Amino acid sequence: MGSIAAIKNQLTLISQRYGRTLTLMAVVLFLTFDFVALSLNVWLSYRIEAAAININLSGRQRMLSQRLVKNLLMMENAYTNEEAYSTALDELRETFKRFDLTLDSFHRGGRTFSADHNVIEVAPLTSDTTTQIVQQALLEWSPLRQKVRQLIGREYDHLLLQQAIDVAQRKNLILLNLMNQLTVELEHETQAEAMSIRFYQGLAFFLAIINFTLAIVMYRLRVRKANHSVDLVDNIMNQVATGILVADESGKIIRANKLVESMSDYAMSELLGRKVDTLWYEHEGEMYGVRKMGDQYHCQVKVSEVMIGSRPATVYTIIDDSQQKAQQQELTLLAYHDQLTDLPNRHLFNDRLSLEMKHALRRNEKIALLFIDLNGFKGVNDRYGHKFGDLLLGRVAVRMKQTVRDSDTVARLGGDEFTLLLTDIQSYAMCKSLVEKIIDGICKPYLIQDVLVEIGASIGVACFPDDATNEQELLSLADKAMYRSKATGESCITFASDWLVHKPEKQQLDQN
Repeated sequence: MGSIAAIKNQLTLISQRYGRTLTLMAVVLFLTFDFVALSLNVWLSYRIEAAAININLSGRQRMLSQRLVKNLLMMENAYTNEEAYSTALDELRETFKRFDLTLDSFHRGGRTFSADHNVIEVAPLTSDTTTQIVQQALLEWSPLRQKVRQLIGREYDHLLLQQAIDVAQRKNLILLNLMNQLTVELEHETQAEAMSIRFYQGLAFFLAIINFTLAIVMYRLRVRKANHSVDLVDNIMNQVATGILVADESGKIIRANKLVESMSDYAMSELLGRKVDTLWYEHEGEMYGVRKMGDQYHCQVKVSEVMIGSRPATVYTIIDDSQQKAQQQELTLLAYHDQLTDLPNRHLFNDRLSLEMKHALRRNEKIALLFIDLNGFKGVNDRYGHKFGDLLLGRVAVRMKQTVRDSDTVARLGGDEFTLLLTDIQSYAMCKSLVEKIIDGICKPYLIQDVLVEIGASIGVACFPDDATNEQELLSLADKAMYRSKATGESCITFASDWLVHKPEKQQLDQN
């Protein structure tokens, strides 16, 4: 007890001698820490925006790589038709330009085009892992780039077209894998950077709390000598960009700053004497503030125990981080969903495919993977415009979601290409019935802006584990089956098991 009294007397002497200087230092330090925390918030928002652009572009590179192969095959099919060949060649030029510009921007930085044809600036990727992936992609892209550039500069060179198709088919899966690795690495880097910045935010916030606690202690020592110190502390509390309130030992609020008034929508007279636990609550490890009218917002709350005179008190500091939380949710949505149709994108689809294959193995079940390419979409898009085409893609997505079961997954790879994962397939007949129901739904007429349009669909189907036992092989077989359907020029369905020599007559599916 004697040592505590001695320390208290020493603090009193220090407060009397240096009180004004120490208080000023406390205010400056608190404002400094608060400014650092806010600056880190701004920096994190900027980095999230830049990362979202890179993640979106790397995902688009996968779609462009497949579209390049598709363009080459369409040129081969239209080789005897000069007009169709010219149209496919123009589309090849556009696809090649976007892919090449974006990959070069990842490497050296520069300009490329967004999905709506706007020019965007891209900073070069600088981490060791992303740089290595981009350099490997450039090496794989180089021979295909050379062939396509030669093909674009000429007309009706069948030998060169065949060479370009051969190189594209060999390099396509490699480029797809590299772009998928790049997307995953960019997400990991963004998460790691966000965690690092949050650490420094927490450190600055923690130091600010300690500093504020010391300011409160110094204030209580000085208040015995000068009552005007109350106004000084109130002024400090109202100057910072953080909600601050002080509660007594029973949990009732005895002081709060103006920012708490703004966040809670309560007047100061309504806050004083109110229980602290009516202003926020915890749910699954997250803190949520509750405003006067019942609205809720995500927040961070830090607690510090202090002594005011001889009585214990609790200082609460509150940060409304709902905007930052919304930005994080927007980044997650952007990374895993197609913005046009709100369907899962390629990355999320691959995750679900991997998960469903593991479930199928564990439960001894079968799944079917569908690759779907719309027939006639390009003609509708060219005739009525891209906005009309986007509306049509949205309607197609809605029909597919309405046709399949809740346990199935519909995804958009990009352009007019979709994938569909059918789970718990009992027999070939069941699978065929589901696929025919899907193609019937797609091929029904669409009434859009008082215009009645019709499109078709080419579908390729591969089954796990009968046709393939791993993801890459299953994806490849479904893709090849889709192109066989496409080659017929009509809406039709091709099962991989129909042309795989080692899988006679779908007998594997029908064993159930």
